[in-house]
Amino acid sequence: MKIQILGIGKIREPYFREAIEEYSRRIGYHVPFRVRDAAKEMSGSEQDLETAYGRLRKEHQKGDLKVALDREGRVMSSEDLALWFERAMLDSVGLVSFIIGGPHGLAVSALADSDQAISLGAMTLPHQMARLVLVEQIYRAFTIIKGEPYHK
Repeated sequence: MKIQILGIGKIREPYFREAIEEYSRRIGYHVPFRVRDAAKEMSGSEQDLETAYGRLRKEHQKGDLKVALDREGRVMSSEDLALWFERAMLDSVGLVSFIIGGPHGLAVSALADSDQAISLGAMTLPHQMARLVLVEQIYRAFTIIKGEPYHK
């Protein structure tokens, strides 16, 4: 299995960028992992969101599992996410693509294209922080699967 994050918006703050890179490196010890961005200054209009998502859409592969991050999505514990990844591996999912919005959210088509949606919780997070939380939780899920001591 491979995992990618398709993000709309740019990670501007160096401390977010550095933390995301660190967790990305750690995830890479467990599975191939990459982050792709559609960085663009946007007004927040649906047309801008669609344009940004259109640049990321080409990163989808046929048969991959597309998961949108959306506040209306399924809320999972860290253990639930680990089980979710284990099931995906057992189902021979080749690529999991997480689609995460920018400061103005996600395009309607991004949600429509997704196979499912998950939520990081009821609180609204800045997109940079949401991306950091997602990569940390992916890393945590794999440490749970491998029985490593990171998750206590």
